[in-house]
Amino acid sequence: MRIIVRVFGELAQIFGKRHNLELGEGSTVGALTKELADKVGQKRQGYLAEYRVDGGELAILVNGKNIDLLDSVGTILREGDDVVILIPTMGG
Repeated sequence: MRIIVRVFGELAQIFGKRHNLELGEGSTVGALTKELADKVGQKRQGYLAEYRVDGGELAILVNGKNIDLLDSVGTILREGDDVVILIPTMGG
């Protein structure tokens, strides 16, 4: 199945801004982030750059919904899903 991935902020400089990834049926957000990390040769599992995938350090949205409100990295993806990955920012 094909998944669209859009990456924003400083992560886009490392991973690229847009990807069309081909994943197996039943793949999860965790599998997607591992595939993305593998594409750039990153070996540290569970991370994109220095950010933990499941630790609240990244905002990952599937079709506009934060995975923290779904099944976190266990969220199952479906054909054509749109995944957005970004670093949440805080301001004042």
